[in-house]
Amino acid sequence: MGVSLCLHAQTKIQGVLVDSAYNKVLDAAGVSLFQKGKTSVDKVTLTDRYGKFEITESAIGKPMILEFSLQGYEKVKIEFQLQANEKKDFGRINMNQVTNEIEAIDLIPPVRMNGDTIEFNADAFELDSNAVVEDLLNKLPGIVVWGDGEVTYNGRKVPTILVNGKPFFGSDMAIALQNIDKKAVKKLQVYDKRSEEEKKKDPLDEKMEMNVVMKEGKENMLFGSVGAGAGTKKHLQGHGNINKSTSKTQFTIAYSGNNVNKDLYNIDQLLRNTTFKGIGVNADFDSDFQRQGILTQHVAGGSYQYDFLGTNTVFNKHLIKGDISSKWNNNLNINESTSFLLNPEDKEHNTRSSSSINDNNYQIQQANVKYDRQNNRMESGKRTFNYSANMNLQNSKSDNNSTSNTLYDYQNNQSKNSIENAGSNLNQTLGFNANLNVSTKQEVFMDNKEAKSFFEKLSYSFQIGGNFQNNKDESIKRGEYTNFTDAALNRLSNRNYDIDFESRRLNGGFSVSLKSFTFNNNISYYSTDNNDQVVDLINSSPQVNNSLSHISNYHELVYEPSLSYDKNLKNKYLDGRYYYNLSLTSELKGRFHRNENQSTLDYRNLKQQFNSFIPSLRMSYSYNKLGVYGFNQSIAYNYNEEYAFLNRLRPIYDDINPGYRHYGTNNPIKPTGVHSVSLNGAYYQSKQYATNVFYFANYKYYMDGLTDSIVYSENEQQNYTAQVPNGMHAFNYSLSFKKPFFIKKDHTMSLELNMNGNLGNKFQYIDGNMQEMINIRNGLDLKIYYTRLNKFQLAWKNDLSAYKRYDKKADDDKNNYNSITWSSGLAAAYFITKRWVVNTNIDNRSSFSKFQDNHAVIWNANTTYRMLKGNNLEVKVAVYDLLRQNKGFYFNDGVTEFTSGYRNILTQYYMVSLSYMPRKFGK
Repeated sequence: MGVSLCLHAQTKIQGVLVDSAYNKVLDAAGVSLFQKGKTSVDKVTLTDRYGKFEITESAIGKPMILEFSLQGYEKVKIEFQLQANEKKDFGRINMNQVTNEIEAIDLIPPVRMNGDTIEFNADAFELDSNAVVEDLLNKLPGIVVWGDGEVTYNGRKVPTILVNGKPFFGSDMAIALQNIDKKAVKKLQVYDKRSEEEKKKDPLDEKMEMNVVMKEGKENMLFGSVGAGAGTKKHLQGHGNINKSTSKTQFTIAYSGNNVNKDLYNIDQLLRNTTFKGIGVNADFDSDFQRQGILTQHVAGGSYQYDFLGTNTVFNKHLIKGDISSKWNNNLNINESTSFLLNPEDKEHNTRSSSSINDNNYQIQQANVKYDRQNNRMESGKRTFNYSANMNLQNSKSDNNSTSNTLYDYQNNQSKNSIENAGSNLNQTLGFNANLNVSTKQEVFMDNKEAKSFFEKLSYSFQIGGNFQNNKDESIKRGEYTNFTDAALNRLSNRNYDIDFESRRLNGGFSVSLKSFTFNNNISYYSTDNNDQVVDLINSSPQVNNSLSHISNYHELVYEPSLSYDKNLKNKYLDGRYYYNLSLTSELKGRFHRNENQSTLDYRNLKQQFNSFIPSLRMSYSYNKLGVYGFNQSIAYNYNEEYAFLNRLRPIYDDINPGYRHYGTNNPIKPTGVHSVSLNGAYYQSKQYATNVFYFANYKYYMDGLTDSIVYSENEQQNYTAQVPNGMHAFNYSLSFKKPFFIKKDHTMSLELNMNGNLGNKFQYIDGNMQEMINIRNGLDLKIYYTRLNKFQLAWKNDLSAYKRYDKKADDDKNNYNSITWSSGLAAAYFITKRWVVNTNIDNRSSFSKFQDNHAVIWNANTTYRMLKGNNLEVKVAVYDLLRQNKGFYFNDGVTEFTSGYRNILTQYYMVSLSYMPRKFGK
């Protein structure tokens, strides 16, 4: 391999392609480099807008063929041979126009421009017999597959990948890139997916998409993964997914089960982590050693997608998709913690100790159906109609058994409270939404005049949605309260809860646009019905608890009309050179909010109404130098109002936990006004290994903000809701830097740096004394990936967070606090052979605080070996937490107290597993 790299080093060829008849440069022409006598391409590129091309690292000492192709022109071939470190300039290369289009029919070149779409001919690139689409992408000019799996083309992110013009088994591109056999692919298409109307607004603000076009018959495919594993400490895991597609249908059936803290959120996640190529250093479905408790889980599900068109049309979609899943979780959580006040009156009596055991069984069944009809190809004199609809159903059941003990050792409260709880919850939910977008009628001109009427110039948007929920909660709680200073307060509680809750939410929206103006109307209605029956068992006699039992009805209506104006103040487009645009967007918006709660608990009867004016203004500027770089930035102001609702103002108090009570407030509460100013922008380069920078900053000023007023009274911590007359400030920022690097042939590196932070003041009252807490938090996330193609992959991930808090009004520092958490992980995948891979990851987790430090190193390793001709039988041996350092320690830095404790967590174990990956492309 080292000799091969050397043979490609330091060479360069270049030239300019011109039309032989008109002496004009030819842009977007395909340039292909072959070794003489071979049909597979070695390098490909396109000429730029000046007709120039450049290819580096061509092979030396071998006869090579340079081929040029462009629709409407005869192919040109040049034979040459390079010496070591030679740089060859072919100068001006003439291409002749074809005289007979019929005679010009030829094989598809390795790369070409087909209208606005770049097409790569898959058969022109020779790869391993088991190569997948991702391996092909690594050979294509302009495309970068980042270490974290993200794909970019000339610096622009490619967020979606279609197969034959439609989504491929979910939304994650890895499912297509790491499963589809390269030999089954006809071509790859890369294009700007924006509508013609969007392109007119900003010609160079491309939104890229990729489409994988399959060879005829190869869209009939079958792939998946079936596996099982057994380990020490009775640990087990298993999975299975089978995926079948035709020209019109896609079908998936899947299962996952384990007792090793692998929490599956959806079927897409399972498919992404069981691809044929292998997930490498980016696995996100593995044993979670940071998760509290021990999870046992079983998930089964399936999906079906039908394409009514069955054609490879990326701008015209007509799909229906259904998903169904069933999940069963058992969580066993054990927790012990100690909290102490940061500003105590008595340093000796300053702690609260807690312990709990919680055993929860949770079952949920979900179903979702989505219909999508999109046509983004506009035709003169016609409107486009795009509509979609979605409906989801959910049914869940939860059974919970728990015990908790809390020991208070405060100056005014020295007591113990124990609670045993056994309960169940049933929930049923139905949600739906539908959208319709109607574009303006496309331009029609008669006698050089626009022939559209006023109504034909309008575009419309309609939206309707809803959510209906039924919830039933039954539980039995037994409490024992012991007061160490006054035995007369001791008591036993035996309380039964029967809670029925129903809710309904409906929302609708309508907007109409004419040129720069848009008029929006949004309305939502929300209502709930509560029937809570709580019974205490006193001396074996049931008695209704009138403090907790109630029947309540809540109604809320919100209407938000708005008028927005979007104006291009200045723009200029110089074809082939640059484009810039300065625009202003303003919105005048009103909000009319009404809510009312009617309850058999008198203090919960509440009626509120708010009328708010919430304007916004944004100035945006963008600049793009074609083929070189671009940047955009905007500054925006908006005003909003936040309201205090029922449970913040009039909370219900359950005295089964007498040590703590939230009283709310009876004082009038004004809306909190929030002024916000934000600045955001981006810089990007237009080349394969491009630099991308994103930044954001926001400042908010709160008027009449809400806070907590905490009173440590005799035997009880009391919380009240208070409104602060002083202004509160909040500033937050984020900065992202991303850059891939080409080191040498088949060696790449990518760097991603993210910084974020916030600074603000928060007022609170402690025993009537106002505190102004200044909170500062800064974070840094650094990821570096190094890849030697098909040989080695290395990832270094770092996450650093620093927090500081101090009381601005205090004369001392006893309420001040600071902490630092740092997580640094190194993950590697080494291909010993094409069949044998070794993976390892080491995570260092450290936390430092004013009161306590903690360190742990978690080291996991596994090796996999592929068997059979197609490499589709895999055996895996894994070991987790090699150093036995996962201990479950944690701490939380609250506003008024510091908590540290231990939780039950997953510890060291070994596992052996076997997986089979069926694969078939074509009938």
